Amino acid sequence: MYQLALAGIAAAVALLFVGLSVIVRFSTIAFYIAAGIAVMVPLTKRYYLAGFFAYGVSAALGFVIAGDIYTVAGYVVYFGPMALITGVMCNLKVKWFVALPIKAAYINSALALLYFVCHTIMIDASIMDKIDYWVIAVVGTAALLLIDLVLQFLYAKMIPVVEKVLRQKPKGEAPAAEDDDDSNDPEDSPFDECRWDYIEDKKTDADVEEH
Repeated sequence: MYQLALAGIAAAVALLFVGLSVIVRFSTIAFYIAAGIAVMVPLTKRYYLAGFFAYGVSAALGFVIAGDIYTVAGYVVYFGPMALITGVMCNLKVKWFVALPIKAAYINSALALLYFVCHTIMIDASIMDKIDYWVIAVVGTAALLLIDLVLQFLYAKMIPVVEKVLRQKPKGEAPAAEDDDDSNDPEDSPFDECRWDYIEDKKTDADVEEH
């Protein structure tokens, strides 16, 4: 239930930014990055299914909000999945020389899909008629790899923050007693008075028998 609740919150925040990208119509990439960061939150707790669930829900509902599958294609095709890929690779501590070619290959696949199928490059569709695809691929790959470095930096900073905010009590652990709660102090037990009275009576009887 905890993972599901966290996934729901992440999906809601991601959907908010995806919706803003549709409504505002500028700073689209910034909103996509923010949405990607939102779906990374469950990954900081190693809740991978929750992260993918948050992405799936935000992507599906993003289509509903936009009313056009291509309007939010940038998030669905690239920024959402890349955020998950980056988070998983950071958790697994994948070496940069392994991660870099994988990410570059995915970036080029996503750009090709956006350019040839969705007819958008997330910035200005009119650029597509003025610049050859290979230029977009080269510049886009470099730019998106830089953005990925920013995502890695933010993810590293986010892990301790989320850990502190969403810290869970281990299962089976008894709640810690409050410092000012003396209810478990044996000296303050409600039976203390009776116990000491009984001890004093025994001492008195012993003294009487000795004399």
